[in-house]
Amino acid sequence: MARLQMQVETAHPILFLADAAPVVSIPPDTGASFVTATHDCLAFWVLASVDGASLVTVSDEACEAGGAPLFDGTIDAPSGIVTLMDSSTFRYLNVPVFSGRLSVRVWAEDDQNPEWVWLQLGTIRQI
Repeated sequence: MARLQMQVETAHPILFLADAAPVVSIPPDTGASFVTATHDCLAFWVLASVDGASLVTVSDEACEAGGAPLFDGTIDAPSGIVTLMDSSTFRYLNVPVFSGRLSVRVWAEDDQNPEWVWLQLGTIRQI
């Protein structure tokens, strides 16, 4: 069991969870819903920096904070590492996973201005 938490304050209120490859497919319309995804990248909203920081949790455990389930799907992680990054591709966190399809579930306490977002990964590889 692993749980990583961080307060994130970004210039643009969106974060990405993607394979750590140098080139990934960003969802073309990130405004379509709270979470949008391509085969190797997931985009989700956080608070705008003027509103404060959002608490982002990345875990292999189901959400314990309540909130609403907003996504249940998969992304490709051929490199064996997924990264949490912002729109300027700053990498906040690199998480070791098993290469291949990775299941991802997302919860948030609000789908417009979330003070917290919880990402459950199918497996976090111990290193």
